[in-house]
Amino acid sequence: MGLIKKLVVGFFLLLVIGVAGIFGMQYYYLHAYDKVPVEVKTETVSGDVFYLSHVLEPGKYYIKASSEGSVEKITILDEKDNVLTESETDSMIYGSSKPFQVRVDYKAPLNVDSYEVSVGIYRLEKK
Repeated sequence: MGLIKKLVVGFFLLLVIGVAGIFGMQYYYLHAYDKVPVEVKTETVSGDVFYLSHVLEPGKYYIKASSEGSVEKITILDEKDNVLTESETDSMIYGSSKPFQVRVDYKAPLNVDSYEVSVGIYRLEKK
């Protein structure tokens, strides 16, 4: 019984350390790097829409999306439209040594004819 208890405690300890590491890295990148705007857009749209950026050069980027409805997901695509990664949050930090594109999917709010969406893509450069 002692071995199982140690394994369970060890698992949860590793889980907590991993989550703390992820938030620590995000905090570091947002405070130790300057955010240089690459694409910042706001539009009024109707219905479910998506935004697709131009091909971005390799580097580290901070991507922030917002909507009066909801941001369904942020998808990172390579130059051949293959999915590299997805995030179901409204912001993410992504770094790549190869060119890529950003796609943001928006969901319209209920009972609204038009609503506002925005996206900001910022290149992270060391201060």
